[in-house]
Amino acid sequence: MKMQLWIVAALATFLAAFGQANAGEKELSKHQVPKAVLEAFEKAYPNTKKVEFEKGVFEGKDAYEVEYKEDGREHEILYSPEGVVLQKEETIDVKTLPEPVVQAISKAHPKATIKEAEKIMKPDGTITGYEVELKTEGKELELELELDLNGNILKTERD
Repeated sequence: MKMQLWIVAALATFLAAFGQANAGEKELSKHQVPKAVLEAFEKAYPNTKKVEFEKGVFEGKDAYEVEYKEDGREHEILYSPEGVVLQKEETIDVKTLPEPVVQAISKAHPKATIKEAEKIMKPDGTITGYEVELKTEGKELELELELDLNGNILKTERD
């Protein structure tokens, strides 16, 4: 009986912590985004339509994510409140993932399929890693993994 209580308590703690981690990103209207972020984005991408904004945290500090589509690909740019680009993400074809990344995913989640992939880049475009969405076979469980260039799994989130 005590073991069941401990398991339930541990599960509740995990779910509470996970819920707070996901609650960290908050959708914003254009008017809620700092002027410096809007100016930096609009200067770099003047013809972009259907833009979405979120507020979150990057490396322990407030950040603003700008999402948009261009040439059929989704893009995300993370800005500091001062309008400085911190990180970029761009969707890529799953088939273009490097072999070490694919092998690491297959080893860690052999029954999962990769639904979507993004490359993570520094502001200068240098690729630093990949983010993938997985769907496990026979289950409705979805996972999001962040991996480095060598296929090391840096972060796992459940959806």
